[in-house]
Amino acid sequence: MSMEILVLGGGYVGVWSARRIVRSLRGRDDARVTLVSLSDAHAFHGWTAEVLTGHVGVERAFTPLADLLPGVRLVRGAVARVDLQTRGVDVLTDAGVRTLRYDRLVIGVGSRDAHERVPGLREHGWSLKNDGALVALDAHLAEVAARAASVVDPAERARLLTVVVAGAGFTGVEASAAVAQRLRAEIAAHPPLAGVAPRVVLVGSGRELLPTLRPRFDGVADYAAEQVRQTGVEVRVGTRLAAVSADGARLDDGDVVASATVISTVGQAPVALPGTEGLLRDGAGRLLTNRFLQVLPGVWAGGDVAAVPKPFGGTCPTSALWAIHHGLRIGGNVVRSLRGRRQLPFRFPGLGQGASFGVGRGAAELYGVSLTGWPAWLARWFFFHWFMPSRAVAWRTARDWLGRRSPASGADYSRWPVTPRKRMKTAIQPKMSANAMISSAVSEK
Repeated sequence: MSMEILVLGGGYVGVWSARRIVRSLRGRDDARVTLVSLSDAHAFHGWTAEVLTGHVGVERAFTPLADLLPGVRLVRGAVARVDLQTRGVDVLTDAGVRTLRYDRLVIGVGSRDAHERVPGLREHGWSLKNDGALVALDAHLAEVAARAASVVDPAERARLLTVVVAGAGFTGVEASAAVAQRLRAEIAAHPPLAGVAPRVVLVGSGRELLPTLRPRFDGVADYAAEQVRQTGVEVRVGTRLAAVSADGARLDDGDVVASATVISTVGQAPVALPGTEGLLRDGAGRLLTNRFLQVLPGVWAGGDVAAVPKPFGGTCPTSALWAIHHGLRIGGNVVRSLRGRRQLPFRFPGLGQGASFGVGRGAAELYGVSLTGWPAWLARWFFFHWFMPSRAVAWRTARDWLGRRSPASGADYSRWPVTPRKRMKTAIQPKMSANAMISSAVSEK
């Protein structure tokens, strides 16, 4: 009987671990790798801002798992239960419940938006993370602009063209700038909206934007904050999102912002798979691993669902790059365990973090070095292409960029026009039931 290696999740951990395993075992017929994912495509979140502005096609953010993982058996479905005693996983598929046996298990089911923390967010909010959310938001922004062009009531038009973004971390500040640029482009494409300005409100609970960069990288954070303001974003610090309704957002200071779009970039919760309740977790609910990324003998975990020790103390941040390296180390250790060899500890020291606020306007810290402007933007651009899981898609994405006509010399890059293009049609909705939302995280980090 062949050894069964089961990978849960089609995100960064799942893809990079499964790829490492199947490549290392190439030529062996005594082991089989199976990956379970609710989606049949891997989502690359690096280009979220560029998808919203139109610089990168939304289709570039998704790659079919079948193309990424030749030699891996793919099962599309949601994990219903993990039995750690009998070494079986029940998966809910379109054809019913299917039980998969395993000898080695990789848990990479990621996290989900914790909508339950803000009343009304599940029903009326928008996400950048959940399955299908980026595609839906991309279409929604085009729709609200078109609706605004057809209404005569100034108050309703203002509401349609107002967006609230909750969260002052990298995702929130980058998304707010991208949405502001996108709305200006949409307005320019609708003559009835000539002279109308969009309103984007960025809400953060801290005293300043990008608190994780401070105080060590105050210069980078201050530069980023200035770029956000230059795109026309209204910054509200020291304020939390208190509730969301069909009419807009209520803040904890009592202010109500009339808006047709409220985007949440705060409050992630790791997915807790039924049957894993007995495993040790940290205060945030993440699975505790050892330095080899194991939670039990024969069971590994990484990405947002896991609290993985950093090589020099502390716990790994929840980001795509860390999840990719978790997957690589897990994949290597699974293979080493099959060969009876000693496992290797996780040693990735980290690379840095960065954001883009328009072409040539980046903010980053890489290996402890502060970068702003073109150096930061170019570094982010090259790194994102390098870490895309498909070289073919990375090349097509680069051609999208290089094929775009450059603006006139001296132009304001933040106002580089975005030509509204045909949006991908999808039946996926961003507002899911609790069970569906939990299941969707199977395709996350």
